[in-house]
Amino acid sequence: MRDKREKIPNKIDTRPASTMQKSYAKQLGVILPIEATESDAKAIIARELDNDERVTEGFLNYARSKGMLCSDYIGNKALHNQLFDNLEVEDKTSFFCFCIYKFYFDGSNEDLSTHPKKALFEEFGEKFAKDVYFQASLEEYLGEELVAFGKSKKVINGVEKTIYGGSAYTRAHKEAYNYIKDNIY
Repeated sequence: MRDKREKIPNKIDTRPASTMQKSYAKQLGVILPIEATESDAKAIIARELDNDERVTEGFLNYARSKGMLCSDYIGNKALHNQLFDNLEVEDKTSFFCFCIYKFYFDGSNEDLSTHPKKALFEEFGEKFAKDVYFQASLEEYLGEELVAFGKSKKVINGVEKTIYGGSAYTRAHKEAYNYIKDNIY
């Protein structure tokens, strides 16, 4: 079994950014907004260190509709981790299906709560939330691996990079991909 990262709690720190955070950001060449909170500073610094891109407004709206507490500056991978760590099983399963859809079929709308195919993802979540084999396969993923699957190219902060996403050879991936393919055409 591979090592797992620590689960990201669903909380936010609204205290002003610490002197230590400001100093570290300056060393990294990152400018923090004057009104930055501790969570804002942590998110901005983490984006820089993780080579992560800022999350889209649609994805941030979806996360907040699911009760996620996060900085406006959170990175895309970081928010995928937070959602994947904190969603209930059925929502997590629907979210996984949505991520498969975004990657392979159409990534233009990142707000699952208003997505035209929302019912499809929710049906998938209902169907597979109690499937123990599917859930065991799903638990092998980290949230940040749902940004992409396999090896692909992506423009991150204006630079094309090769990224390595989650496995495309798991039961969870195959079930979600086939479900979408069988139900959208």
